[in-house]
Amino acid sequence: MENRALNTQSAIHIKLLVLLSVFLFWFSHYVYMPTLPQYIRIKVSTLTQVGIVLSMYGIWQVVVRLPIGLITDRAGKRKPFIILGISFAGIGALVLGFSESFLVLAIGRSLVGISMSAWVLQVVFFGRLFEPSELIKASSILTLSTSLAKLAGTISTGYLNNLGGYLLAFQVASFGALLSVLFMIPVKETRIPYSGEGNFNLNLMLKNRKVIVVSLLAGINQFLNFGITFGFFPLVAQEFGASDIVKSHLLGFNIIFLISGNLLVTYFGKQKNSILLLLISYLFFSFSVTLIPQAGTIGILFILQAILGLAHGISYPVLISLCIGDIPEQNRSSVMGFHQSIYAVGMFLGPWICGMIADGLGLYQSFTIVGIGTFILSFSLLYFLRRSTRISNM
Repeated sequence: MENRALNTQSAIHIKLLVLLSVFLFWFSHYVYMPTLPQYIRIKVSTLTQVGIVLSMYGIWQVVVRLPIGLITDRAGKRKPFIILGISFAGIGALVLGFSESFLVLAIGRSLVGISMSAWVLQVVFFGRLFEPSELIKASSILTLSTSLAKLAGTISTGYLNNLGGYLLAFQVASFGALLSVLFMIPVKETRIPYSGEGNFNLNLMLKNRKVIVVSLLAGINQFLNFGITFGFFPLVAQEFGASDIVKSHLLGFNIIFLISGNLLVTYFGKQKNSILLLLISYLFFSFSVTLIPQAGTIGILFILQAILGLAHGISYPVLISLCIGDIPEQNRSSVMGFHQSIYAVGMFLGPWICGMIADGLGLYQSFTIVGIGTFILSFSLLYFLRRSTRISNM
């Protein structure tokens, strides 16, 4: 265990440094998010192009997450790759901030997407600081840190825009990434010798029904997160007359309830409760997305954002735990990379599909279609997850 290898540093000190680094990393991703769709919309000509730029964040995560997991499992070191990923977040934010064309916007968003390969490693790196029996607790603490970072970032956006225009938020994001690197540098890491035992096998992983289903469910989460919550929801709020500060508060409200969901899982998240917690989450997702076109007022939008946040806050740490809880430690980076590569497809498809539906059928119709689709697909997957969980416990 990593805790036994700690020499001069205390376990609590290391956990704190890693959490601060993770916090600032996620802050750098979200400090410009509430008005990013609007910012892109100003610089491109169609909602489809808005969706394409936003989708670059996901498509590059599909490309890099599994390879980075495989490479680091074999290298036995994760910290250098974490620092490299964080650095891409800072560079990508600056490219976005100074962009004046569709192509440069796509490049900037791609760099930020590539940077999220660090999250694969942060999950495993932090999890190794805990006992195996505390894996759900570790996942919940880490998710809580990211949630607080999202809250701090999204609440700040409107004020930063008022203070220095769109560019200031991107500059603050880059500075946050720099601080994240500085907090990570002092953390010591003991190399894990790669024995070759339990070698990750993609063909076997594709036959692991539980990991596949959990990853697909997480893909639905990310589809909704990046296609709806951080994608086209702010454009609906703008049509309702919301200012940049109100948009920040809307997404901040979402994240407050996301944090509430994380806390609920921290206290009540046991393996035997997993399916029930996911069932509640996807009911909330389907209900809230479908009702967005009927909101009528900004006040109702706040309520719907709260429901979306609670659903994601409950489901996300549960899915992480279900994914790697039964996996040998030497393969967890690879499996988490596989898991995150699958759910990153949702990050890519969410903005892209929502943008095409909005262009073709109308902005409001896209929410109704996505809400109904979420209900059908998620409950089908939950049925298969319940069956695979029963089989694995026999």
